[in-house]
Amino acid sequence: MKRYLAFTEEDELLLRSLGPRLEKYFPEMAERFYSQIPFHANAFRVFTGGEEQIVRLKQTLQRWAGGLFTGVYDQAYAEERFQIGYRHVRIGLEQKYMISAMGVVRAFFNECLLQEFPQGEQQHVVALAMGKILDLDLNLMCESYMHATVQNLRSLNEQMERANRDLAEASQSKDEFLAHVSHELRTPLNSILGFTKLILDGLCSSPEEERQLLHDVFASAQHLLGLVNDILDIGRIEAGKLALQSETVSLRAVLDSTLPLVAITAAEKSLSLIDATAGVALPMVRADEVRLRQVLLNLLSNAVKFTNYGSVTVRALLNTNPGDEFGVEQPTLVRVEVEDTGIGVPPEKRNSIFEKFFQVDPSNSRRVGGAGLGLAISRRLVELMGGKIGLEEGKSGRGILVWFTAPLASQQSIDTLQPPAPKAVRATK
Repeated sequence: MKRYLAFTEEDELLLRSLGPRLEKYFPEMAERFYSQIPFHANAFRVFTGGEEQIVRLKQTLQRWAGGLFTGVYDQAYAEERFQIGYRHVRIGLEQKYMISAMGVVRAFFNECLLQEFPQGEQQHVVALAMGKILDLDLNLMCESYMHATVQNLRSLNEQMERANRDLAEASQSKDEFLAHVSHELRTPLNSILGFTKLILDGLCSSPEEERQLLHDVFASAQHLLGLVNDILDIGRIEAGKLALQSETVSLRAVLDSTLPLVAITAAEKSLSLIDATAGVALPMVRADEVRLRQVLLNLLSNAVKFTNYGSVTVRALLNTNPGDEFGVEQPTLVRVEVEDTGIGVPPEKRNSIFEKFFQVDPSNSRRVGGAGLGLAISRRLVELMGGKIGLEEGKSGRGILVWFTAPLASQQSIDTLQPPAPKAVRATK
């Protein structure tokens, strides 16, 4: 760039000799510069720090002027000037304002030269050398504007591409959601309509057959209601509109009221429903009682649904988190486990088990029912209540173990949660 501008070693030597003569004008230059520049239309983007910032900028401008006349015009000098343009782009200062600002400096230095060199050939030579260095500085900053602008455009393009990908994924998720939900809703609804039509048309051969059809209608309606509730829950959670009430809750009471709800289904499949916490005074936890019961019921129902033989076991264990980096102890948690001896989950699919609509085996899910929302809802509810949820392989080597944590209501001195003996839960009707 120096070669293109015919900036020679003689020009460098002349500028360095000129520096001591012009240094006395630098404060006046800074005053004049900052008496005009702040009134540019977009100056508010730069001048945000009040008078203190103006004072600092005046000093910076004087140092910059000193560099013009005493600097070594090498690659380091070029990089410093180059970065000035980058900083202007980052703060949103348009290039035309930088060019006009350089014009203010150029006009001032020309006035200085008229005072220092009133006439003669020397004034022309000095003015020519100074014009070259000002052009060099301006070109370096303009080039940096171009590079920074290209980088910004690339960054914006990448952001737009990511946004487009996100929109495409969101659109695909919406289509999958509608397809999945419409299928899941139609299945019980068709059953309700079909069985009701048979009854209304008098096609039942006996009161017993009619009663059986009504039982099927009721079961389908319950299934449909569960699907609708799950969809509403996941919608409110993702919209951030699900309000939880944090209160002191008896974990013992929640377990005792939830286990009988799945005991009938477990008994119908000849499964052992084992409460490994029986006979133990469980600690109080901090949670929303209704949602805590919903999480526990989801996990128990899933365990029973996907277990054809064996057992479903519930445990509760104290789980104390280690202190943080500052040595502050974290709240003590209770870990609730639901373990089954069912079909299990392949290791490669365990990370996805808590995603919406995820089903390990869609064909098996169609047989047992469900939209794949129960575990997704459970994860979000547990996290909203300050806990975590996870999945492991069953301790017996079969089935799975799903666990979640809930914070204690207070620091309670409970050493163990080991019951005297596991207790099978009886079905209640």
